[in-house]
Amino acid sequence: MYGQMLGCAVVPVKSRKIVAAPRYRQLAEALLADIGSGRYAVGDVLPGELELAERHRVSRHTVREALRRLQDFGLITRRRGIGTVVTADANAGAYVQRLGSPAELLRYPEPSRLEVRAASKITADAALASRLGCARGARWNVVSAVRRLQPSGAAIGWSDIYLSPRYAAVVPQVGRAGGRVFEMIERRYGARVARVEVEIRAGLVDASRAALLGVEAGSPSLTVLRRYREADGSVLQITIAEHPAERFTYAFDLHRSASGVGFEPG
Repeated sequence: MYGQMLGCAVVPVKSRKIVAAPRYRQLAEALLADIGSGRYAVGDVLPGELELAERHRVSRHTVREALRRLQDFGLITRRRGIGTVVTADANAGAYVQRLGSPAELLRYPEPSRLEVRAASKITADAALASRLGCARGARWNVVSAVRRLQPSGAAIGWSDIYLSPRYAAVVPQVGRAGGRVFEMIERRYGARVARVEVEIRAGLVDASRAALLGVEAGSPSLTVLRRYREADGSVLQITIAEHPAERFTYAFDLHRSASGVGFEPG
């Protein structure tokens, strides 16, 4: 936990009640459980959309959305003339986030949850200020959490969420029922994120969180820093998410633009 490493007080956050998830998410998690239990093994073909809709008493639109979520995770693929084929074991904990646009770097697919481990108040020393791109002595409310794949519970990353003290009231809401933290801030305070800076870098998993992530200390990791700014340039939130290299992949396709110059997400 980052607050502990900096010698700051850490306040545990109590577990909270989670509201009912949308039907497509419930179906996605049910199918994830079936894949994780071995009911559908790698190479098996899932039942068709109509059969799934009848079996789970949902619409075909709900089925398609649930399957899209599983496809985002790299667990299934849709093959013409064959159907929906299982391509990965849900218990493996591998996480593939397929991006349709750069904006999707800001969100994770729905079947993952933040498990809050600690909350603290810190003052940035020189090392942390350099990492965050803030002034030395800047004060932050920090929420540290493990992101877990549902329903298997596999840990796919660790997040340190740094909030400006003026937005500290949202700390108890983090991890309650999904949703992005900056959107909680916007709803509660009427603030507005005008720009997000994203930095992706390679790193090594720190010994303080290796056990929680189920990997060896010093193993390769992918770290994503997101810095959320308001129109006046002030920072309302910084999130540093660290993912074990073998657990997390960003994937997207690029197609040549209509002008023939450059490429764009397709």
